[in-house]
Amino acid sequence: MSFVTTSEEVQLVRFARGVAVYEMSARPLGNSDLIAFAEKAMNAAAATAVPDQGRSVEMTTLDLCAHFRAPLPADAEILHAEAIVVRSDGERVRVEADVLADGRRIASFESNSGVSP
Repeated sequence: MSFVTTSEEVQLVRFARGVAVYEMSARPLGNSDLIAFAEKAMNAAAATAVPDQGRSVEMTTLDLCAHFRAPLPADAEILHAEAIVVRSDGERVRVEADVLADGRRIASFESNSGVSP
């Protein structure tokens, strides 16, 4: 289940049906890095909303909308990507996520994911 993997840089801190939260140390990041961070959490949350709850499938992002709300504060220490499933029909899953810098929302995302072929 590569969607729930952690690395030295990104840690899974909460994982339950329909929810995934990752954290990482704050550092200068571009928008594409924030998207990838949020997408990791969104696909992990989405995998729990399909019939086998992610045990044998990987999710693929079908579309994604990003809203960058504020710049990453220079004094931020920790980033969280918090994702929650909004709706699922068992094959396609709608997920929303926020990226927070020390608890302050800096970006929000919506995506539709599907089971990888």
